Parts: sequence; C-alpha cells; structure tokens
Amino acid sequence: MKHFYNFVLKKSSSSAVLLLLVAGFFIAQIPDFQLDASSDSLVLEGDDNLRYYQSIKKDYGSDDFLVISYQVEGNLLDPAQLKHLANFRKDLQAIDEIKSVTTILDVPLFRSPPLSLADLGGDGVSIDNGNADLALANKEFKASPLYGDNLVSKDGKTTAILISLKGNERFEERRQTRDSMRLKRAANELSKEALNKLKSIEKQVLKDATTQSDLQAKTIATIRTTIDKYRDKASLFLGGLPMITTDIVGYISSDLIVFSLAVIGLMTLILALIFKGVRWVLMPIGISITGALTMTGVLAFLGWKVTVISSNFFSLLLVMTLSVTIHLVVRYRELAQNDPDLEYQQLIQNTLEQMLKPCLFTTLTTIAAFGSLLISGIRPVIDFGWMMSIGVTIALVLSFLAFPIIMSFLPKAKVPKFKTELGVTHGLAKFTEKFGNHLLVVLVLFIGAAGIGINKLSVENRFIDYFKESTEINQGLTLIDKKLGGTIPLEIIFDDLAEDYWYDEDLRADVHKIHTYLDNLDETGKVLSIDTLMQILTEVNDGQALNGFFLNIVRGQIPDSARAHVLDPYINEDNGQLRMVIRIRETNKELKRGELINKIEQHISKELGFREGSFHTTGMLVLYNNMLQSLFESQIKTITVVFAMIFIMFLFVFKSVSLSILALIPNTLPSLFILGIMGLMNIPLDLMTITISAIAIGIGVDNAIHYIHRFKAEFQKDQDYMATMYRSHASIGLAMFYTSITVTLGFLILALSNFIPSIYFGVFTAIAMLSALLANLTLLPKLILMVKPKI
Repeated sequence: MKHFYNFVLKKSSSSAVLLLLVAGFFIAQIPDFQLDASSDSLVLEGDDNLRYYQSIKKDYGSDDFLVISYQVEGNLLDPAQLKHLANFRKDLQAIDEIKSVTTILDVPLFRSPPLSLADLGGDGVSIDNGNADLALANKEFKASPLYGDNLVSKDGKTTAILISLKGNERFEERRQTRDSMRLKRAANELSKEALNKLKSIEKQVLKDATTQSDLQAKTIATIRTTIDKYRDKASLFLGGLPMITTDIVGYISSDLIVFSLAVIGLMTLILALIFKGVRWVLMPIGISITGALTMTGVLAFLGWKVTVISSNFFSLLLVMTLSVTIHLVVRYRELAQNDPDLEYQQLIQNTLEQMLKPCLFTTLTTIAAFGSLLISGIRPVIDFGWMMSIGVTIALVLSFLAFPIIMSFLPKAKVPKFKTELGVTHGLAKFTEKFGNHLLVVLVLFIGAAGIGINKLSVENRFIDYFKESTEINQGLTLIDKKLGGTIPLEIIFDDLAEDYWYDEDLRADVHKIHTYLDNLDETGKVLSIDTLMQILTEVNDGQALNGFFLNIVRGQIPDSARAHVLDPYINEDNGQLRMVIRIRETNKELKRGELINKIEQHISKELGFREGSFHTTGMLVLYNNMLQSLFESQIKTITVVFAMIFIMFLFVFKSVSLSILALIPNTLPSLFILGIMGLMNIPLDLMTITISAIAIGIGVDNAIHYIHRFKAEFQKDQDYMATMYRSHASIGLAMFYTSITVTLGFLILALSNFIPSIYFGVFTAIAMLSALLANLTLLPKLILMVKPKI
C-alpha cells in the first residue's frame, strides 16, 4: 500500500479527477432513485400464502381501495347533507384515475320501504333512484347486516365512501408472469433463456411499480384537494392501503431529506467544537456526503428500491463514513503533534498506513454484521444487508482516497498543542481501575434484566402505531377502525361448497354459525359472507329462512346492482368457493394476529367439523402476520450468525483466541440491552427495529478493534497493562469518543420524525452507540486487565 499512496500523493490531480469521475457518474444516477412502501415490501417473498392470496385476488378483485370517512353532527340523511355528499361524489368521479365511487346514495336498499321476495327482481330501491324512504333508510343503514358498522356507523353519524382506483392490465399481466416464473425458478424448472427473460421482466415490473406509485400519489393528492373543498359540512378523513403506502413514502422521503440535512448540520457543529479548524470540519463532512450520495446513485444504477426497512441508509452511511474520517483526522493530528517537523506527505502517508489495518478490519466486521441479514429470509431485510455492506465498503475506499487527495491540495496545517487526555475518557480509565469489579456485578444485573425483557419481546405491532396520534393518517385509521367496522382484512375461503350451499340446509346452518362466531370475537369488526345475503332474505321473508327451492328462485331474480354487493364477492360457482371477509380492528390493543388466526382455524375444524385443507385463511392480515412471525426467527438467526462471523473475524485480526473472546463479550451487550429495553417497554419488533441489533454489533465491534489494535501498539512500550490502558484511552479513546458522540447525536435527530419506526430506530441506535462506547472503554479494558492475555 505504501507504493499506492506514494502514487496518490504524487499524482493527486489525476487521482482527484478519476475519483470525481467515478463519484460523479453514480451521483448522476440519483434522479432514478426509488422508494417502495407497497404491500409487496410488507410480505414474505416466496410465502405460499402470498401465492394463494394473489390467486384469490384474480377471482374476487383487490382489497386495495381507498376509504373516505364522512362524519356529520346532524342527520346524515338530511336532504341538504345528501346534496353535499352527491356533489362530493360527482367531483371524485371526475378524477381520471378513479374507477368507481360507492356511497350510501347508490347502494341497493331492501327495507326502505320493505321489499317482498317478488320485489327483489325489480328496478331496486336506492337514494339515487328517488324511491327510498329516508326515515326507514336511516334505520336500515344502522341495523342492516350488510351496511351496519360497515358503510354506516352504528350511531348513524359516519358513512364510508369507497373509492376503487383504475388498474393497469399490462402491468398486472407482467406481475403475474413474474410471480409464476419465480415459482418455476424456485423449483429449478427454468432454462437459462427463461432465467434471462425473468430478470428482464423483474426490471420492467420495478419500472411499472414506480410508474403506478407516482400516478397513485398524484391521484391521492388530487383526492385530498377535493376533500378540502367539502370540509364545510362534514369531518373528512382519508384511509385505505394505497393511502398508507403513499404516506409512508412521503414520510420516508421527508426523513431522508430533512433529517439527513439535520444530521449534516449537527455533525458540522460538533466537529467545529471538537477540532476548531475549517479543514477538519469541511473535509470529513464533504467526504461523508459524497459517500452517501455515491451509494444512493449505486442503488439507482442497480435498480434497488429503498423500503421502510432501509429508509435510514443515507443517515447510516453519513455517520459511518464520518467515523472512518474522524479516525484519520485524530490520528493525523496526534502524529503531527508528536513530530511537528515531519515532512507533510510523509505525515499523511504515516496516518494512512497506521490506520488502514484497523479501519479495514472494522469495515470487514461491519460487513459481517450486515451480511448476517442476508439469511433472514425477508427480502427487504436481505436487500438492506446488501445495501449497507456495499455502502460501508464505499465509505472505507472513499475515505482512504479522498483524505490524502484533499490534504495534498492544502498546505500543511499547524496543529496547535492539544490535550490528548480528555476528561471523559481519562475518567472512564480511572473508573475501570478503581471500580472494575463493581462494574462486573452491575453488568450481571443488567444482563439479567435484559434477559427478562427479551423473554417479553413480541412482534405484535399495529399499522396505526406507526404514526403519531396528531397525524391525519392515525386519526383517519382510528375513526374508520372504530366507526366503520375495522381496517385490515382477513379472508376465509371454503373449497367445493358453492353448489351444495343452495341445497344443503345443514351447510347453510354451519356457515351461519361461523359467521356469528366471527362477528362475536372482540378482535373483529364487520363480517361479510354469503350468510349476509341469507340474513337479508330472512328479513325480507318476515323472519322466515328460505328453503333450497325458493333460494334458487330468488338468487336468479337478484339484480346486478345488488349482486355486486351481496352475492358475487362471497360465492363463486365457477370454482366452487365460498368466501368470508372479516375486517380486523387494529385499535384493539390486545390483538395478537397469530393467535387469532389459529383460534379461528381451530374453531372451524374442531368445533364445526370442517376438514383441514378444505378451507384457507388469507388476506393482508395473514401475509403481514407471516412477516411478523418470521422476524423472531430472523432475529435469532441473524444474531447467532453475526456473533459467529465476528468471532472468526477477531481470530483473523488478533490471532489470539483469548483476545477474540474478550473483544466479543462487551460487544454482545448493546444488542442485549436494546432488545431487553424493547421487551421491558412492550415495544414490539418491527421491520425497522429488527436491524438495530446488527447495526449495534457492527458499530460496537469497530470500537473494539480500534481499541485493541492501539492497546497492542502501546503495550510494546513498557509491557505494563495498566499504563497501556491509560495511554490507549488518551489516544484512540478520543477518536472513539468523538465518533460515538457525533453519531449518537445524529441518530437522536430521528426522534423528531412523524414516523414512529424511524423514532425507535434513531433512539435505539443512539443507545446502542453509547452503550458500545462505554462497554469498550470500561468492560473491555477491565477484562484485559483481569485476564492479561498474551499481546
């Protein structure tokens, strides 16, 4: 490397041009950078339930619709209020990308006035048709098995406006082709030519998704503008999965820009306070920004989308690049103070040569930590592992190239005499010497408390909890969930029963029992099924259930306008399926998705005798639950693998089993503390917090390598373990303290986000950084002093 740095320093202009060209190429790709918060990023790729759900969507349509809650203070069916609603609907229908709008104005009514069985085949009763009795309609909307607690709240003050968005058939066909080819790829049934075709289709699907996402965002913005025009006579909130995904992208985009700028500003201030020199501020900040921007360009070039999980990659890369650069700056200043007359280029070269090995090893261990995410089995988590592994590599290479190039263009800086003994690090050294044994006792207690917390860890989190209560999205979801029958759909599909249903009275009774059971669960909101139609027909028939003969006559008389609401979504005679749709109340704090799904399946099979395999639970609730449950397994696998990989790395770096064990012990603590705190505070694991352990371990290990590397160098001076500890704290301890404090404060800025997972990510990563610093400046030296390993 000596010859390489000689070349870089002597040919600094050529090196600078080459570096700028490479960085500039990737930075120029940033306009193609993409964010993804679609439902695809919230489910497990390769999940059998996902494939089943996609097949169900083909037959029954998507549940990806928007909901506007329309709440009034007076009478919802007052003529003036109905006119206001009709005008609102008209303006919504005028928006290009809206396929249909369903309101209380256009749905069929059966009891307003009461219809006889013979009347069912007529033109139909609705408010739009002008033949509805509004007083009776008010009662029907609140009490109807179809509309009550669904289209209209039980108090009659709130109604739902359902908006279906236009799809793109070509996009959907490509997506279906991709999914079917992925199945064949998993079974090794694709030829080389077909594999190349699949890669091409996957790239096109990504582009389609971006186009669709941009169009959806514009449509939702237009809907919100329309909503604002009609707030004079109603309280309006927008909800639905498309809105959630669009708003999450908005939050991620805002956090990427606002908090990245805030982190840069804060880091600039801290560096100015620490180093009190323009070059020592602008150079690290400039290298960090360039590194993060270059990685953003790399992601755009590769076509990788950033998801909720990887949304904080920019801030992470900023601080990780800054960490490397600060170590170079601190070491340069230290060498310059020790030998002020040393020739300038030699001083730069000595800095690079002395710091290359520890920085290379810390980068490799950080890659090992993030590389452990690759076995998680969760596609967004795997992508995040790849992103950060590539990112920290870019950070290392860029820092060790840009630092000497920039320094060579600047005159030799006069480094004023500064105290190498920082009060904090010296205090930690004294604390370790005098109270080290007490520290071990306290740590044992902390580990015990962390163990209790870890046993309480769960993955049961709610979409509503992702957003602050002050945000529109939280308020809207809460209102819809409580007033209009829940939010997240669960579906139950029964095979080969459609034809028998009309003739088998016992089967109809069993379906009614299931419907009633589901309706009575605390976790469920509105339940809709073919039994809903049976309840309506029973009401129409003066409370008498129809037999098979009359049912077959009546079902043929139901007009198309009514079939779309009460029949077609719940029975498919082409494939023989019966379908139940249950909306789950997310506001129920006792909701445990996995237990609920298992309880329902057990009841249907054990209590009612339906054969296992003859029915299937599906829907976003099942898919999201599968993702959450996999987080536990993923967390265990990643932590186990990361410790194994880092121990192997330590053996390679230190060439000592005892030192490797000593270095590993303190770096288990940050992740244990974080998981323990989350368990004790009942904060569930989610798609973002699952990555904190790997980050905590990766960053903590960096400190351990730097400290032990310096400890070994200092130990050669006098072979005195205690004196070596004080000198190590006074030298490398400074760099560790500066980088940790800068990074900690940078991550704490995320606490100001409106997106709760970002807040948790920022706060817990900051705690991990501080605990890693303290562990490596107290517990690690104490263990070295106790064991006195051969160095």
